[in-house]
Amino acid sequence: MFLFLALLDSPEEQEKFTEVYQQYRHFMWYVANQKLQDAHLAEDAVQEAFLALTRHLDQVEDVHSPRTKKFLATVVRSKAVDILRRLRQEEELTESLSEAQTGGDILEQYLTKENYNHLVSCILELDDSYRVIFEYKYIYEMGDAQIGDILGISAKNVNVRYFRARKKLQKMIQKEVGCLE
Repeated sequence: MFLFLALLDSPEEQEKFTEVYQQYRHFMWYVANQKLQDAHLAEDAVQEAFLALTRHLDQVEDVHSPRTKKFLATVVRSKAVDILRRLRQEEELTESLSEAQTGGDILEQYLTKENYNHLVSCILELDDSYRVIFEYKYIYEMGDAQIGDILGISAKNVNVRYFRARKKLQKMIQKEVGCLE
């Protein structure tokens, strides 16, 4: 809880946060556990929800109101869904890696557990304009329009940069594994 309090500016905010924390932490864990069916993951969801609350504490007017309770339930439920989504994506990635086929796209072939770290280092070697596109697409799961808004370019330009970045990455990997065609 001290970490959360350090993120708040005024003593009034810290006092309000402490009161919310004391009043609703068990309720929030219960809501998260209902969704996740795992005590440890529920704790993670509650921690993420409290972190989000430090940025949106202004949404809480009266700590003891039903509106506050609903707001906190919504936030923690959303964090629990995010955790479930991440777990599903990790499972899908693991399944797709285990079902990797020979032939096809060189990037798909290269995505194995042994080569993952190397792939990440290759991505980090890309120019910033290309690397950022990969980061937003795969880490933050943003669409072309969202990325374009952030970078101040069109969605079409994002798509072009992504295509060029993939080509450069494929060439880097082909040189690395010695299968340059």
